[in-house]
Amino acid sequence: MRPKQPLRHELKYLLRREQVGPLLDDLRERLRVDDHGDARGVYPITSLYYDAPAFKAYWDKIDGQRNRRKVRVRVYDPIDVTPETPCFLEVKQRIDRMMSKRRVVLPYAGAVDFDAFPNLAAARPGPDGDLLQEVYYLYRTLQLRPTCVVTYDRMAFEGDAYAPDLRVTLDTLVTGRTHDLSLVSGDRAANRVALGPEYAVLEVKANDNVPGWLANLLARHHCTFRRIGKYCLVLETCQAVAARRHIFVAGNNT
Repeated sequence: MRPKQPLRHELKYLLRREQVGPLLDDLRERLRVDDHGDARGVYPITSLYYDAPAFKAYWDKIDGQRNRRKVRVRVYDPIDVTPETPCFLEVKQRIDRMMSKRRVVLPYAGAVDFDAFPNLAAARPGPDGDLLQEVYYLYRTLQLRPTCVVTYDRMAFEGDAYAPDLRVTLDTLVTGRTHDLSLVSGDRAANRVALGPEYAVLEVKANDNVPGWLANLLARHHCTFRRIGKYCLVLETCQAVAARRHIFVAGNNT
Protein backbone atom coordinates (compact mmCIF):
# COMPACT_ATOMS: atom_id res chain seq x y z
CA MET A 1 0.00 0.00 0.00
CA ARG A 2 1.28 3.47 -0.91
CA PRO A 3 -0.11 6.26 1.28
CA LYS A 4 -0.61 9.69 -0.22
CA GLN A 5 2.60 11.70 0.06
CA PRO A 6 2.81 15.39 1.07
CA LEU A 7 4.22 16.24 -2.36
CA ARG A 8 2.26 14.87 -5.32
CA HIS A 9 1.89 15.27 -9.03
CA GLU A 10 -1.23 17.14 -10.18
CA LEU A 11 -2.37 17.06 -13.81
CA LYS A 12 -5.31 19.08 -15.12
CA TYR A 13 -7.42 18.53 -18.22
CA LEU A 14 -10.06 20.68 -19.84
CA LEU A 15 -13.06 18.64 -21.03
CA ARG A 16 -16.03 19.49 -23.17
CA ARG A 17 -19.47 18.43 -22.03
CA GLU A 18 -19.77 15.62 -24.56
CA GLN A 19 -16.60 14.00 -23.19
CA VAL A 20 -17.73 13.90 -19.57
CA GLY A 21 -20.40 11.18 -19.58
CA PRO A 22 -18.39 8.50 -21.44
CA LEU A 23 -15.30 9.23 -19.35
CA LEU A 24 -17.21 8.95 -16.08
CA ASP A 25 -18.67 5.61 -17.16
CA ASP A 26 -15.16 4.24 -17.63
CA LEU A 27 -13.83 5.75 -14.40
CA ARG A 28 -16.63 4.18 -12.37
CA GLU A 29 -15.51 0.73 -13.59
CA ARG A 30 -12.06 1.18 -12.03
CA LEU A 31 -12.37 3.70 -9.18
CA ARG A 32 -14.52 4.21 -6.08
CA VAL A 33 -16.66 7.34 -5.84
CA ASP A 34 -15.81 9.55 -2.86
CA ASP A 35 -18.19 8.92 0.04
CA HIS A 36 -18.57 12.64 0.82
CA GLY A 37 -20.79 13.30 -2.20
CA ASP A 38 -24.51 12.97 -2.75
CA ALA A 39 -26.17 10.03 -4.53
CA ARG A 40 -24.18 10.96 -7.66
CA GLY A 41 -20.96 11.46 -5.71
CA VAL A 42 -21.11 15.27 -6.15
CA TYR A 43 -20.49 17.90 -3.46
CA PRO A 44 -20.12 21.71 -3.61
CA ILE A 45 -16.94 23.56 -2.66
CA THR A 46 -16.57 27.26 -1.90
CA SER A 47 -13.20 28.91 -1.28
CA LEU A 48 -12.22 32.42 -0.25
CA TYR A 49 -8.83 33.23 -1.80
CA TYR A 50 -6.26 35.69 -0.51
CA ASP A 51 -3.70 37.53 -2.60
CA ALA A 52 -1.33 40.49 -2.53
CA PRO A 53 -2.61 43.88 -3.77
CA ALA A 54 -0.78 43.36 -7.08
CA PHE A 55 -2.24 39.81 -7.46
CA LYS A 56 1.07 37.99 -6.96
CA ALA A 57 -0.57 34.54 -6.77
CA TYR A 58 -2.42 35.20 -10.03
CA TRP A 59 0.69 36.36 -11.91
CA ASP A 60 2.84 33.57 -10.50
CA LYS A 61 0.36 31.12 -12.04
CA ILE A 62 0.10 32.95 -15.37
CA ASP A 63 3.88 33.31 -15.64
CA GLY A 64 4.48 29.65 -14.75
CA GLN A 65 6.53 30.20 -11.61
CA ARG A 66 7.86 26.86 -10.40
CA ASN A 67 7.62 27.79 -6.71
CA ARG A 68 4.45 29.51 -5.58
CA ARG A 69 1.83 29.47 -2.82
CA LYS A 70 -1.87 30.29 -2.52
CA VAL A 71 -3.78 30.88 0.71
CA ARG A 72 -7.48 30.12 0.92
CA VAL A 73 -10.30 29.35 3.36
CA ARG A 74 -12.53 26.50 2.15
CA VAL A 75 -15.94 25.16 3.16
CA TYR A 76 -17.90 22.19 1.88
CA ASP A 77 -21.69 22.14 1.44
CA PRO A 78 -21.65 25.91 2.14
CA ILE A 79 -25.38 26.59 2.31
CA ASP A 80 -25.53 28.22 5.74
CA VAL A 81 -22.07 29.34 6.80
CA THR A 82 -21.92 30.93 10.26
CA PRO A 83 -18.93 32.23 12.22
CA GLU A 84 -18.85 28.85 14.00
CA THR A 85 -18.95 26.70 10.83
CA PRO A 86 -15.86 24.41 10.64
CA CYS A 87 -13.73 25.19 7.60
CA PHE A 88 -10.23 24.62 6.28
CA LEU A 89 -7.47 27.20 6.21
CA GLU A 90 -5.21 25.94 3.42
CA VAL A 91 -1.88 26.66 1.79
CA LYS A 92 -1.54 25.14 -1.67
CA GLN A 93 2.05 25.14 -2.84
CA ARG A 94 3.89 24.22 -6.01
CA ILE A 95 7.50 23.08 -5.62
CA ASP A 96 9.00 22.60 -9.07
CA ARG A 97 6.84 19.86 -10.63
CA MET A 98 5.10 18.77 -7.43
CA MET A 99 2.13 20.10 -5.47
CA SER A 100 1.26 20.04 -1.79
CA LYS A 101 -1.81 21.07 0.18
CA ARG A 102 -1.60 21.69 3.92
CA ARG A 103 -4.61 22.58 6.01
CA VAL A 104 -5.90 23.20 9.49
CA VAL A 105 -9.53 23.05 10.66
CA LEU A 106 -10.86 26.19 12.33
CA PRO A 107 -14.24 27.86 12.87
CA TYR A 108 -14.84 30.31 10.03
CA ALA A 109 -14.48 33.40 12.24
CA GLY A 110 -11.09 32.17 13.42
CA ALA A 111 -9.88 31.13 9.97
CA VAL A 112 -10.27 34.66 8.57
CA ASP A 113 -8.80 36.42 11.62
CA PHE A 114 -5.17 36.37 10.48
CA ASP A 115 -4.07 38.87 13.13
CA ALA A 116 -4.88 36.30 15.83
CA PHE A 117 -2.73 33.56 14.28
CA PRO A 118 0.46 34.09 16.39
CA ASN A 119 -1.42 33.50 19.63
CA LEU A 120 -3.44 30.68 18.10
CA ALA A 121 -0.27 29.03 16.80
CA ALA A 122 1.27 29.14 20.27
CA ALA A 123 -1.73 27.24 21.60
CA ARG A 124 -1.54 24.62 18.81
CA PRO A 125 2.05 23.39 18.60
CA GLY A 126 3.03 21.04 15.80
CA PRO A 127 1.99 21.09 12.13
CA ASP A 128 -1.16 23.15 12.80
CA GLY A 129 0.78 25.85 14.60
CA ASP A 130 3.48 25.84 11.92
CA LEU A 131 0.88 26.38 9.23
CA LEU A 132 -0.72 29.24 11.14
CA GLN A 133 2.68 30.90 11.55
CA GLU A 134 3.37 30.48 7.83
CA VAL A 135 0.06 32.08 6.83
CA TYR A 136 0.66 34.93 9.25
CA TYR A 137 4.12 35.51 7.73
CA LEU A 138 2.65 35.60 4.21
CA TYR A 139 -0.14 37.85 5.42
CA ARG A 140 2.26 40.43 6.85
CA THR A 141 5.00 40.29 4.20
CA LEU A 142 2.72 40.15 1.12
CA GLN A 143 -0.11 42.21 2.63
CA LEU A 144 -2.59 39.46 1.84
CA ARG A 145 -6.24 40.43 1.62
CA PRO A 146 -9.43 38.67 0.50
CA THR A 147 -9.51 38.70 -3.28
CA CYS A 148 -12.27 36.46 -4.61
CA VAL A 149 -14.72 33.69 -3.85
CA VAL A 150 -14.75 30.58 -6.04
CA THR A 151 -17.56 28.00 -6.02
CA TYR A 152 -17.99 24.80 -8.03
CA ASP A 153 -19.39 21.26 -7.91
CA ARG A 154 -16.96 18.37 -7.55
CA MET A 155 -17.20 14.66 -8.23
CA ALA A 156 -14.27 12.74 -6.79
CA PHE A 157 -12.87 9.23 -7.22
CA GLU A 158 -10.40 7.38 -5.02
CA GLY A 159 -7.77 4.95 -6.28
CA ASP A 160 -8.06 1.18 -6.17
CA ALA A 161 -5.95 -1.32 -4.21
CA TYR A 162 -3.18 -1.08 -6.82
CA ALA A 163 -3.02 2.73 -6.70
CA PRO A 164 -4.34 3.93 -3.30
CA ASP A 165 -2.49 7.23 -3.73
CA LEU A 166 -4.55 8.09 -6.83
CA ARG A 167 -7.32 10.70 -6.74
CA VAL A 168 -9.35 11.90 -9.72
CA THR A 169 -11.75 14.85 -9.51
CA LEU A 170 -14.14 16.46 -11.96
CA ASP A 171 -15.13 20.09 -11.32
CA THR A 172 -18.11 21.69 -13.05
CA LEU A 173 -20.03 24.97 -13.05
CA VAL A 174 -17.24 27.22 -11.77
CA THR A 175 -18.63 30.53 -10.53
CA GLY A 176 -17.26 33.31 -8.38
CA ARG A 177 -17.15 36.93 -7.35
CA THR A 178 -14.72 39.66 -6.35
CA HIS A 179 -17.28 41.55 -4.24
CA ASP A 180 -18.96 40.66 -0.93
CA LEU A 181 -15.92 38.64 0.14
CA SER A 182 -17.46 36.79 3.04
CA LEU A 183 -18.57 33.18 2.99
CA VAL A 184 -21.13 33.99 5.68
CA SER A 185 -23.09 35.90 3.05
CA GLY A 186 -23.90 32.55 1.41
CA ASP A 187 -26.28 32.64 -1.51
CA ARG A 188 -27.15 36.31 -0.93
CA ALA A 189 -24.10 37.28 -2.98
CA ALA A 190 -24.36 37.00 -6.77
CA ASN A 191 -21.65 35.01 -8.53
CA ARG A 192 -20.60 35.21 -12.16
CA VAL A 193 -20.11 32.10 -14.28
CA ALA A 194 -16.42 31.57 -15.00
CA LEU A 195 -16.70 28.12 -16.60
CA GLY A 196 -20.16 27.14 -17.79
CA PRO A 197 -21.79 23.71 -18.14
CA GLU A 198 -20.23 23.21 -21.56
CA TYR A 199 -16.84 22.57 -19.89
CA ALA A 200 -15.38 20.64 -16.96
CA VAL A 201 -11.96 20.52 -15.29
CA LEU A 202 -10.50 17.07 -14.62
CA GLU A 203 -7.68 16.79 -12.07
CA VAL A 204 -5.48 13.74 -11.54
CA LYS A 205 -3.33 13.54 -8.41
CA ALA A 206 -0.75 10.81 -7.73
CA ASN A 207 2.46 10.33 -5.78
CA ASP A 208 4.49 9.35 -8.81
CA ASN A 209 3.31 8.31 -12.25
CA VAL A 210 -0.29 8.14 -13.46
CA PRO A 211 -1.28 4.48 -13.84
CA GLY A 212 -0.95 3.24 -17.40
CA TRP A 213 -4.60 2.28 -17.67
CA LEU A 214 -5.65 5.83 -16.69
CA ALA A 215 -3.20 7.47 -19.11
CA ASN A 216 -4.62 5.28 -21.90
CA LEU A 217 -8.16 6.13 -20.83
CA LEU A 218 -7.49 9.88 -20.93
CA ALA A 219 -5.90 9.55 -24.36
CA ARG A 220 -8.81 7.48 -25.68
CA HIS A 221 -11.27 10.16 -24.56
CA HIS A 222 -9.11 12.92 -26.09
CA CYS A 223 -8.67 14.78 -22.79
CA THR A 224 -6.77 18.05 -23.30
CA PHE A 225 -3.98 18.72 -20.83
CA ARG A 226 -4.23 22.34 -19.65
CA ARG A 227 -2.79 24.27 -16.72
CA ILE A 228 -6.07 25.88 -15.81
CA GLY A 229 -6.66 27.54 -12.44
CA LYS A 230 -10.13 28.25 -11.09
CA TYR A 231 -8.87 31.21 -9.03
CA CYS A 232 -7.41 32.81 -12.15
CA LEU A 233 -10.58 32.08 -14.13
CA VAL A 234 -12.75 33.96 -11.65
CA LEU A 235 -10.42 36.96 -11.48
CA GLU A 236 -10.44 37.22 -15.27
CA THR A 237 -14.21 36.74 -15.53
CA CYS A 238 -14.78 39.51 -12.99
CA GLN A 239 -12.21 41.70 -14.77
CA ALA A 240 -10.23 42.13 -11.56
CA VAL A 241 -6.92 41.92 -13.44
CA ALA A 242 -5.70 43.36 -16.72
CA ALA A 243 -4.23 40.09 -17.96
CA ARG A 244 -1.52 40.01 -20.60
CA ARG A 245 -2.91 36.66 -21.64
CA HIS A 246 -5.83 34.72 -20.28
CA ILE A 247 -5.66 31.30 -18.69
CA PHE A 248 -8.72 30.21 -20.67
CA VAL A 249 -10.38 31.57 -23.77
CA ALA A 250 -13.61 29.84 -24.86
CA GLY A 251 -13.45 28.48 -28.37
CA ASN A 252 -9.64 28.45 -28.46
CA ASN A 253 -8.85 25.25 -26.58
CA THR A 254 -9.15 22.48 -29.09
